[in-house]
Amino acid sequence: MSHQNFKREINWIIQDKYNGRDNDPNLAKDINRLKIGEPVDYIIGWKPFLNCRIDLSFRPLIPRPETEYWTQTALEELRKRDMTDTKILDLFAGSGCLGVAILANTKNATVEFGEIDKRTTDQIELNLKLNNIPPQRYAIVITDIFKQIKNSYDFILANPPYINPNRLGKVKKSVLDYEPPKALFGGSNGLEIISRFLRQAKGYLKEGGKIYLEFGNGQKREVERVARDCGYSKVTTNKDQFGNWRWATIE
Repeated sequence: MSHQNFKREINWIIQDKYNGRDNDPNLAKDINRLKIGEPVDYIIGWKPFLNCRIDLSFRPLIPRPETEYWTQTALEELRKRDMTDTKILDLFAGSGCLGVAILANTKNATVEFGEIDKRTTDQIELNLKLNNIPPQRYAIVITDIFKQIKNSYDFILANPPYINPNRLGKVKKSVLDYEPPKALFGGSNGLEIISRFLRQAKGYLKEGGKIYLEFGNGQKREVERVARDCGYSKVTTNKDQFGNWRWATIE
């Protein structure tokens, strides 16, 4: 990390964790955590995401700005459709940031959160409470992809593990050292879990339903191919705010 970035992240800690108090006795410990490579978001303990506060105390995958970018697009589509009783599945939910943001910014949607890790489902529950989401608007299911999912949905939002374990040199050391491996690695080529997801997801979409799917750099063509092989009629891949192919809508 450059000296400039290091100073900037210290300032974030002072502002977001200590409310501007640069004389807090715990600050020195946090600076040492930063020095050894711990992600600043874990040190602060939370992350903003579409006007929500996403707690990270259970160490889920840290929400990325690229994910926030396409979630905003999904949110805008939900608002345009103005549907009553819109049913949404947030699969591979992690911190719950996708579904929490949808619930906090809409009136008529309900969200089911699907996540394989019991500890992470506790994180989702905490974030729902922190953002004042009424319990009648959501459900949380411990599931391996669709194994325990019973319903069908208007929208499925998915940020699955997609890092290729054979390309670890492309991944930041802090990510490998601190973030949960289950949320990072997508099988032998990075696309194994995405492929399983797409093969199964069609059976859980309502008529006219849509999938929003995040994927990694260099995976655009394979995601398009797998989606078409699975029988989806419309696959649109999109770039993130940094100009990288990052997400798809699939119908």
